[in-house]
Amino acid sequence: MDTHPLFRKVPPWSLIVEILPALGLPTDFPTTFTKDNIKLGNSDELAAFLYPYYKPCKAQQFLDKQMDAVGWVTVLRHCFLPHGYMITRRETSRNKKKAILYTVERASSILKQAVAIDFS
Repeated sequence: MDTHPLFRKVPPWSLIVEILPALGLPTDFPTTFTKDNIKLGNSDELAAFLYPYYKPCKAQQFLDKQMDAVGWVTVLRHCFLPHGYMITRRETSRNKKKAILYTVERASSILKQAVAIDFS
């Protein structure tokens, strides 16, 4: 039975924490970055580390291409979610130049307490 739609097995947190600095991203959260902060120099090697964790069809879709910064944001979103983190995006503009800010933060529920619903 499949436990995750993308992964054979979820990549361990230790692997994700090793990949982040190689991409030029910090490992302390919450953090904000743009696609310009992502270093793509060893992109193929890093994708090879994740390849065994993805299902074959999904690895082909997400990792078998020339990885750009936006592709890495997508892959990181996949890897963060099972560990309780998410990447949100927000468009901003400085000096009439648009930029997308990505924020890595702990995923939390909107509900702070249990809610009882009565249909009587």
